[in-house]
Amino acid sequence: MRKKCYESFSVTGVANGLIFVIAMTVVISALSSCGPARQPQQMEYQDSKEDLFSVSFPTQKNGWACGRWGTVLHTTDGGIKWVNQDSGTDCTLSSIFFKDPIHGWAVGNSGTIIHTSDGGNTWEKQKSPIPFRHMKVFFVTPLKGWIASERTHILATVDGGRTWQLQFADDDFILKSISFCDELNGWAVGEYGYIYRTQDGGTTWEKQAGYFGFSKNSGTVVGDPFLFDVAAIDPQTAWAVGIDGQVIRTINGGASWVKVNAGASMTPFFCVAANPEGAIAIGGNGTFLISTDKGVSWEKPVFDPPVDYGWIYGLTGRGGSQFAAVGWHGSIYLSEGDHSLNSWHRVNM
Repeated sequence: MRKKCYESFSVTGVANGLIFVIAMTVVISALSSCGPARQPQQMEYQDSKEDLFSVSFPTQKNGWACGRWGTVLHTTDGGIKWVNQDSGTDCTLSSIFFKDPIHGWAVGNSGTIIHTSDGGNTWEKQKSPIPFRHMKVFFVTPLKGWIASERTHILATVDGGRTWQLQFADDDFILKSISFCDELNGWAVGEYGYIYRTQDGGTTWEKQAGYFGFSKNSGTVVGDPFLFDVAAIDPQTAWAVGIDGQVIRTINGGASWVKVNAGASMTPFFCVAANPEGAIAIGGNGTFLISTDKGVSWEKPVFDPPVDYGWIYGLTGRGGSQFAAVGWHGSIYLSEGDHSLNSWHRVNM
């Protein structure tokens, strides 16, 4: 039986002095009421314009994206043409990850975890040990993976998701993202700037940063800027991004995190990714930036059409030096050329 969810999602920001309010905090809200179940779809992606929140390319040609109302899309030609796959759920899917063209996972609201072992021709539900919203899924092998979730929960599996175990839990905040560079070393980030690091595959997690409290003078909540995404490069190097133009990097395993000036001080950044050639890409609310010199300088590539009045929420490498990005109203952007990242085009649906 198809799981039904009624959900809302908004990406809006309001700046007021030093207080930056993002109405979503990239929260994909799962409400108690239900909507009508959709019929299975195997159609060209041309009529659907659901917001997309995540994209994964295990090879240069094969890619998947996911989003609102259980949307799962698949391409076999590098992103030129996309088709809908029947995910079996109407819950918003916040993250999708394929380790190879066969094995993939997607996670989302109400503890939703789905898995495919045939490239998405069929998706099957996997049991979650917690009912909370799952924000990010990441695998290092077809068997070993993790999920970052609400209430600072981290789930882990060593059997491809046949069983998921609660590996870590801390304060009642939302972990937005998780990333590993190998089977041992990884980071998770979330609300109020919280950063957790593991060097043993998640057996232990160490808090490296983050602050939450209340102002004695005003009685209001105070804390570090929210972090929305993290990309682990190697055991010593990782990047993280968040609201208020927050772009930070560690080159010593997280012993210290240094703020990098990307030139967009009030822009919320939702996603970060690196390609094998070392380029760093970050996307957010009306902004997209590229650095090819490890963050020393940043360029704003040309997007056709522009993303100034939209948002990019999902980002991934796409084989070699290329990237793919997804976001508002079903938008899918691909970088162009063999090595240049200065030109991007939107896939025509």
